[in-house]
Amino acid sequence: MRAQRDIRIGGLGPLSAPGIVWAGRELRDGMALAAHRINEAGGVAGRPLRILFEDTMGTLAGGLGAVHRLLRMEVHALAGEFHSVVADAVVEPVHRAGLPFVCASATLDAITERRLPSVFRVAPPQSYGWLAYAEFLLSQGFRHVVAFQEESLYWNRGSRVIEARLQASGVPFTRVPVPAAAPQASGLVRHLEGIMAGAPAPDIVLLLVAYPEPLRSLVGELRTRGLFPGAVILGDPAGRTVFPDWWDVAGGDATSVPFLAYARPGELAPEGRLAAEQFERERGREPTFVALEGYDSVLTLARAIEAAASTDPSQVCGALRRLEIGGTRGPIAFATQSEGVVHQQWRWPPVCVVAYRQPRQRFSTAALLWDAERGRTGAPPL
Repeated sequence: MRAQRDIRIGGLGPLSAPGIVWAGRELRDGMALAAHRINEAGGVAGRPLRILFEDTMGTLAGGLGAVHRLLRMEVHALAGEFHSVVADAVVEPVHRAGLPFVCASATLDAITERRLPSVFRVAPPQSYGWLAYAEFLLSQGFRHVVAFQEESLYWNRGSRVIEARLQASGVPFTRVPVPAAAPQASGLVRHLEGIMAGAPAPDIVLLLVAYPEPLRSLVGELRTRGLFPGAVILGDPAGRTVFPDWWDVAGGDATSVPFLAYARPGELAPEGRLAAEQFERERGREPTFVALEGYDSVLTLARAIEAAASTDPSQVCGALRRLEIGGTRGPIAFATQSEGVVHQQWRWPPVCVVAYRQPRQRFSTAALLWDAERGRTGAPPL
């Protein structure tokens, strides 16, 4: 039998392709830092906290396999995942196991719309975040928004949120479908050029495609044909721009790309400032908001286990519902409304549209262009 003294939290995230590897690294490192700081302060009610992190590979099968491995390790709770479709697939087996799960980074509305009693979330739902992105687009005065878009549940749900808000204000939204099998960037960009011959001409192109490919090829073709930088701005509502490899994937000139971020540049809470300073000292880089989401997911579970004085799943879930703590980006409490997506949901983490003005700029100095809570900021327009 496994020794029962330690508290074991199972971490989920992509550490290998086709998942976004940097997302998994950030989740893993954020969780590890939270556990380290908690253990340095005496553990969870005097018991050591361990993170057992499993690679989901960004796939449904990988995610389900990771959950099954963690269940065999007899974890007391689960946290994490970046890819929404993976998190959406694993919540049902996690629910059947009865363990608390704090979803760190996946935003698909369905994750909390199911209203499962053991599922909590610290990332915002997609409908809230992508609506904020649409408000940003309107605030900037874009006249015609085009999206290179692959067919998937995540992209479809997000683009519909943006399209509905833009159309309500009379701003056209045009999709350029990107085939899943071997998309030809040259043909897709020629399609865009045809759209640009009309009026109003598109002035921003949203990259609703997989990362690093075909995003890399599409941006490269736009550059080759002289459309970027210059004729159009690129947009990344999915927030991949925050990862350190963005400049290798999209190119060193891929600046001023507005992306969703769930932290305000340079405005962390006291817990976040301490965590970010230690993270950078130990890892030589700033934590992204994904690392902070991983940190917060572990912090909430640890505090709930402590408050419950038990690892019993029902008692931990009850403690999570009553929880009020200082997280890295602000006070965290889980809200539930009578219907809809707000079910055991942090309402709300910071939801911002951010852009790097310089290559490899630190996130803490990036331009804050739109804030869902505060509206338009004083940053110069793109």
